[in-house]
Amino acid sequence: MSTVRLGAESTDARTLAVQPSASQGRRWVWPAGFIAVGLVLFAAYLAEARTVPIMSDTASNALQAWDMLHGNLLLRGWTVTDVSFYTTELPEYALVEAVHGLGAESAHIAAALTYTLVVIGAALLAKGRAGGREGLIRAVLAGGILVAPPVHTATVAALLSDPDHTGTQVLLLVIWLILDRARPRWFVPVIVAALLAWGQVADPLVMYEGAAPLVLVCAMRLYRRRDVLAGQLRESWYELSLAAGAIVSVKVAGLALELIRHAGGFKVWQPLQTFAVIASLYNNLWVTVQSVLVLFGADFSRQPLNAHAGIALVHLAGVALAGWGVARALRRFTSCELVVQVLAVTAVVLLAAFILNGKPNTTNGPHEIVGLLVVGAILAGRLLGGQLIRDRHLAVLGVVLACYLAVLAHGVVQRPPYDPNRRLADWLQAHHLDYGLATYWNASVVTLDSGGRVQVRPVNWAPGPDRIVAVQWESASSWYDPRPHDARFLVLPGPRTGCSSGTPGQWLAAVRAAYGPPAASYRAVGAVILVWHKNLLDHVSKPVGRYC
Repeated sequence: MSTVRLGAESTDARTLAVQPSASQGRRWVWPAGFIAVGLVLFAAYLAEARTVPIMSDTASNALQAWDMLHGNLLLRGWTVTDVSFYTTELPEYALVEAVHGLGAESAHIAAALTYTLVVIGAALLAKGRAGGREGLIRAVLAGGILVAPPVHTATVAALLSDPDHTGTQVLLLVIWLILDRARPRWFVPVIVAALLAWGQVADPLVMYEGAAPLVLVCAMRLYRRRDVLAGQLRESWYELSLAAGAIVSVKVAGLALELIRHAGGFKVWQPLQTFAVIASLYNNLWVTVQSVLVLFGADFSRQPLNAHAGIALVHLAGVALAGWGVARALRRFTSCELVVQVLAVTAVVLLAAFILNGKPNTTNGPHEIVGLLVVGAILAGRLLGGQLIRDRHLAVLGVVLACYLAVLAHGVVQRPPYDPNRRLADWLQAHHLDYGLATYWNASVVTLDSGGRVQVRPVNWAPGPDRIVAVQWESASSWYDPRPHDARFLVLPGPRTGCSSGTPGQWLAAVRAAYGPPAASYRAVGAVILVWHKNLLDHVSKPVGRYC
């Protein structure tokens, strides 16, 4: 008996010894999986980002980060847009440039890294605390909706080229993960408030997508429990603290920007926001619909019936799933977890703000509601994953995901398109023209494409009388100082003038009035380059207005 008993004890001991190590092994499966998928996605998005030419908005941020990296931490002398990206994208750009140097490739790496973090963060939040099969389906569903922005479309431009608001989603995902995973402790509202303030210094959209929804949700939760909580503030301290912290974060962010400005740092333009005219709301609604389709890669309007239209139609599945997820969150709002309620209200706030905006548009506007893509994907994964398993729709989900991955693979193997700005940078460098002037869309981007070896500064045409003026938008005042800089050429506006004003005839009149006839004139890579044997900065007028 004793021998048998000893053998049993020995067997039990071996079992107990094995169980912890097996449990520890399983604990590493999810982190290892997310890291492996993240590395693959980063490589894919980097390849896809290289197919999108860098625009001047992105180039300006890269130059700001380069300036910070070389000691100008407060960006003294800079005037940025109404969104500074000072605490979000700019540190990321600076870190990449510290390793890779200044150039278009650094911007591509930063864009790919940002979107990879968005996809992985959304999948992680959609998974929640679920494990096993349901956790996997949740993560795959959310990540799948985001995984394949179609190449050579406005979707890729919004997500992998222009910096506007995509990087902001990374910070918001961190905040939402804290709300989802952290237990109610005194320091959680403090951390959330600090992150909200940090984000609003960079992007005012954080107020609409982060602070306002959190305040609204906490207020609604407290109102529903008003009878129980009457006279018992101790029971409601968590929601009260989160709401108070979110409100305080708005003031703290504004104070931080004022302190930076008073310390001689960058200047931020105040956003120009107006309510829409009532008569235009119907049109705004359809602009919003198309903008959402653009974000999800599902904009099939005006596309011929070919493979590209098929890619857009496949992405309608993501729109449907995201809409279903948001609708379910709103329908079951009172029984949902805090973070799900916050995400649902965020979707409503973003949609309402975009529809009521005075000037929504599908050309420059979709980036302002990029949060709808992220929030919709998270809610779809988190709230629909279990039902898809129970209703046995995994085969259909697998087919859709396979189509999305095929779209991603198609984007990865595409060759970069013709980039006139990069060709212009090469031409200027070959002709030893290293400092000059151009319109906004042909200035900072050429500087970035040349790795800073050619420096082109943005100018604009101003009427009455015709003159060339400096640009006070994504620019540094030191660029126009004739003492350290000698600008000898000017690139006339090309096909895309963007926010640059003036016709080619008006530009020529202003150029001749300011500088006289050029010493040489060249036509190269679709541009007209005029060269003088004098410093053009001596005759650049002060900035007029806020736009480039």
